Amino acid sequence: MGDGRGFRTIQPQDSRMDATTELTGTPTHKDYTSRPGALNWFFRKSRDGWKRKYQDLKATVKGYKNRIADLTRSREQWRHKAEQAAARLGALEAEIAELRQIPKGPSENKKKRTREGAC
Repeated sequence: MGDGRGFRTIQPQDSRMDATTELTGTPTHKDYTSRPGALNWFFRKSRDGWKRKYQDLKATVKGYKNRIADLTRSREQWRHKAEQAAARLGALEAEIAELRQIPKGPSENKKKRTREGAC
């Protein structure tokens, strides 16, 4: 593969490969000609379209993030109010149970006797 001086010699390609490359030749500059102004218009229109699309998506995502933050904050506030209400309910129920345990005083017994005697 070398000539003895450290250089590689290039082997000639197989002639069968040349036949396929000629059939699938690449298009030349003359095959596709467009005015530079038309290309500028097309590329600018394309760029503006995807920019607008992704700006809209970015705004939508930001709106969703803000909505999630609002809902999370609201849920925390309602949870805090519910916990306070539950604590107040427990305290009031304990107070009611305590009041029911108090024995009836003599004033209540007199009212019952006077009513019973009047009948």
